[in-house]
Order: sequence, then structure tokens, then C-alpha cells
Amino acid sequence: MKKGIVFILSAALLFSGSLLLAQTKDKSSDEDLMGWFRDARFGMFIHFGASTSEDFLEEGLNKTERYEKSVREFNPVDFDAKEWVRIAKDAGMKYIVFTTKHHDGFCKWDSKLTDWDVMDATPFKRDIVGELAEACKEENIELGFYYSIADWHHSEYDATYSNRRGFHFNPNPDADITKYMDYMYGQIKELCENYQPKLFWFDGSAGFRNPNKKRLLGQQEMVDLLNSYGAISNSRLGDDDTLEYVNYLSMGDNMTPSGNIGVDFESAQTMNDNWHFKKGDDNWKSAKTMLAKLIDIAGNGGNYLLNVGPDSKGVIPEESQSRLKIMGEWLQKNGEAIYGTTVGPYPYELNWGSITQRTEKNETTLYLNVVDWSKDGVFRLYGLNNSIEKASLLASGVTLTHTSEFNAAAGVNIISIKVPKSAPDPYVSVIALKIKGVAKMDQTFLQQQDGSVILDAFRSTIHDEEFVPNKPQRPLDQRIFTVMKKGKGIMPTRGMTVGLEKEGQALRWDFRVMKTGKFKVLVLSSVTEEHQWKADGKMRVTVAGQSVENKLEENDRWNNERMATEMKSVVSTLGTIEINKVGMQTLTLEVTSDFSNETPNIINVQLLPIDN
Repeated sequence: MKKGIVFILSAALLFSGSLLLAQTKDKSSDEDLMGWFRDARFGMFIHFGASTSEDFLEEGLNKTERYEKSVREFNPVDFDAKEWVRIAKDAGMKYIVFTTKHHDGFCKWDSKLTDWDVMDATPFKRDIVGELAEACKEENIELGFYYSIADWHHSEYDATYSNRRGFHFNPNPDADITKYMDYMYGQIKELCENYQPKLFWFDGSAGFRNPNKKRLLGQQEMVDLLNSYGAISNSRLGDDDTLEYVNYLSMGDNMTPSGNIGVDFESAQTMNDNWHFKKGDDNWKSAKTMLAKLIDIAGNGGNYLLNVGPDSKGVIPEESQSRLKIMGEWLQKNGEAIYGTTVGPYPYELNWGSITQRTEKNETTLYLNVVDWSKDGVFRLYGLNNSIEKASLLASGVTLTHTSEFNAAAGVNIISIKVPKSAPDPYVSVIALKIKGVAKMDQTFLQQQDGSVILDAFRSTIHDEEFVPNKPQRPLDQRIFTVMKKGKGIMPTRGMTVGLEKEGQALRWDFRVMKTGKFKVLVLSSVTEEHQWKADGKMRVTVAGQSVENKLEENDRWNNERMATEMKSVVSTLGTIEINKVGMQTLTLEVTSDFSNETPNIINVQLLPIDN
């Protein structure tokens, strides 16, 4: 038994040791570390542990006893690492991230630093991490490890650092967090040396957000340590959204950015409403929805980490397997549009799908990943200024005829591609465009093919109530993606939205119109599903020499497809306007009456054609 084994080194000594180790090993270049990640685009997240046991909620036991019993009876008799890897590979996934230790502290490998692991505390007595590492190696699938910084079981994890209030099983008033840090660093080194992972997915560091506490994480030392072993780190190691220390950004749970945010990122998402297996959770996303998310994330330069939750016997549910099979079959035909591609040349949201691209020598291929297929037999692409050498359907290779026209009045080039009237693929159809050189595309907001205009608040220009020195004018440039931070004036809020509440505050956008007409003016705000809308202020939109002003009432509520299922979009209609001239327009959204009950978190402003 290994019970009671702990490191006696101080955290400071261990941090110094990690720096020395990083200096003595050959440092890999950024591309050496990140190249595989940027090429992969699609991975499998696996949440699996004792919490899946049916005994977890046995009556008559307190919280600590339930967790203890759940681990003591953990026995996933049907676990087969090779089967997990086969499912991932057949789905077209290039890497797996497995929960080595979740918040409950239970370790799924043979750790020499604790007996709270699968080998010592359970009847299963098999090294799950070891078996998974071997199976991944055999199939050339990269392996990453989820590791929770929070540990509700460890006696030295001070409960005041917990990521959730009241969730330490047996709080120790004399806990020494530096001793826990020695333990954590020891386990990270153990995992690196025993299993050679390519990625660490940290979680649970919310209790360290205070700058004085955050120092204990030793972000620079940890990343140096991991990089020296050839592994990369996500930004949840201390909420490092600016990537000052870590290698890439982890979006919020189930969060998808609505455009190019300019950094390497990964979007971890569930197939239903839960991360771990939960019996009765039948709110499954369709394969089409998940493929749409894949092309959207890849088009913005990120990776889609799609979660599965094996049941208590270690079996990935059939509902997950059937959807992954469809995704894999699509990728067999269209994977060229995903793997190894880079962010598309248009930086904002496209409501018909996304664009990915790859450049080889002096030729670029643009992949138009179309979810909403044109019904009139013509696909129109606005703003591309390159000449097209060839247009074709990626899956079949069928050549498509095309024309290019510069609309001088609108100031935009329009590519028209003749396409089948029915979508070639029931999920996502891909048009491949070969062009000379690097893609040159209009970088302003463009009207969508259906005539609508979508103006993302996170990419607006801020007009504060009063001047704030040294503050970036665009929310995007503040580099706050996942955790809210305090500041003066207009600030980004949770879910890449923007909070407006005081008279004199405003957002501004420039956009280009190709189709004139009458438009309904909508303002979308982010709320939780159970939230009762109480906004009491007024807003005004000014565009094309007209203004519409109204209370921000809830006129409708839509699903927020870029956030978790519990997040919704409150739709407020301000009125209607008419745009009778093509070309550049400027729209301003301003607060005209203070909001006292709540601050609306603005997602976007939309102009919807009245006749559509």
C-alpha cells in the first residue's frame, strides 16, 4: 500500500526543479509542440470515473461516504481501451483526452504518490491510463490527459481553494496547499514519464483566481515542465486567456466563438447535457448539428473536442457511437476540408456554414463548408477578390461553373457558382475553390446570402460613457474569452458578450450591403434558460440616416447554439428600418435610458429582411 506517501519538497524547490529540467532538455519549437494539434482539428474527450457507479447516490450515506463507496465498488468489467480507440479512429478523431483525475481526486492510473487510485482502492485493479496509452500508440492516435487542479479528496487541498463552495469531502482546517502543489507536480511528472502524453487539459482552477493565490500554480514552471516532455497545456491552468504562459485557449464549456479570435483554441462540447454518463439524459445532439459545429470551429481556426461518457461498465453508449460513425463517414469523404487546414479568410460569422483553407506553394484551396444549401441553384460568395482556377464538389470531384462580377456600387466582388438544386450531402456539402496565391477577402462585416446582417457585439467598436485611457476599443482586443474581469466602462461579459447598461454607452459597426430593402432590427442578449428577463432600460439603433428606439423587452427566446444548452438568446425587436442604398453602412447601438435591474449581455444586433 502507498497510503500516506507525500512529497516533502517545498513547492518552491519543486518549481525550481521543473525549471532546471526544462533547461537541461532540448526545447521544442512552437511548431514541433503545436503542429499536431493544429492539424488534428477533431478529438475525443472521455469523462469516466467512479461517479458513474449506480451506488453513487445510495441513500443513508453522506457525501463523503457516497464518493468513498463509489470508488471502492468501481469495477468497469467491460472496459476495453482498444474498443474506445477504435470508436475514436472510425469517427475521424485524431486525439483523445482522458480524465486521469477529476475533482473527486480518484486516479485512474497506478500512481506511486497515493493509494486513492484504480490499482489500490478498487476491485478493478487495472491501469486504465496505461492500457489507453498503449492502445493509442498502436493506432497512431495522440493522447492527452485531463487533470483537475481541484481535489476534493486530498487532505492537503485547502477547501478555500476549491472550485466549488462546500465540495471538499472532508475539509482539513490544517491543510497546507503547498504540500498539495508538491503532490500535483509529482503526479504530472509521473504521468509524463510513464505515458508520454502530448497534452494536459487542466481544469478546476477557479479557486486560484485571486492573483496572490494564482502564484501557487506556478504557471510558467508548469508549462516549462510540460513542454520539456513534449506536452502542451491548455489555458485553464490559471485562466490564462491571453496565453501569456500556456500553449492554447480552452473555450468555456460548450462554447463556440462566432469568428476568428486570432489564437489557437479548442472547444470542448458534450453530445447531450452531461459530461459523465447519466442515465436518462436523452437530449442528444444530432450528427448534423455536431458536424455543423465541427466545420464552424475548424473555420475559425480551432479544434472540436467532442465528449463521450462511458457507463459504469466502461462502455461508450450506442447513442454516441452511432453519431460518431456518421461523422467518421462524412470525414472519410470530406476530411481534406478539415485536417491540416487553417482559419478561413473571412473573420466573422457566416450563417450558411464556414470556410477553411490550405495553401501549398503558390496555390490556395478554399473549402466552402455549406450547411444551409442554396435553393435556387446558385451559391454566391461575397468579398473574395482572387480569380478562381477551378470550382468543384469535394466529395465527388464534379466540376462547377462559376462567374465573377465586381459590383461597383456595393464595392464588393461577387462569385456565383452554379450548384445542384439539392444538397449533395445530407449533412454538410463542401465546395472546393482553387485560387492563385493567398486568399484576399473583404474584412468588413458583409451582408449574408439570405439578405440578413449579423453584427457580433464582441467585434464591435466601443464608445464608452467617458474616455478610459489605454483601454482597447474593441472587446475582442481585450483578450477576455472565458472569465469575466472588472474594468471601467464597457467590458466583455461571460460567453463573449458585451454588457451595456448606462446612458451614453454605445457600440458601433461598419458593414457592407448588397441587397437593399426593409429590415427588422433585433438585439440578442444572453441569459440562462430559467432567467426571468427584467431589463428596464431603452436602446436605440441608428443606421442609414434612421433611428429606432425601444425598451429592451423579451419578444422571443431562441436557443443559443454557441453556448451550453442552458443558455438562451433573448430577442428584443426595436423596430424596422429601410436601407435603400448598397455599399458601406454604419450602425450604432446606444443606451438611451439606464438599466437598473440588470445589465443586458449583448450577443449581436441583427437586421432581418422583412420579406424573408
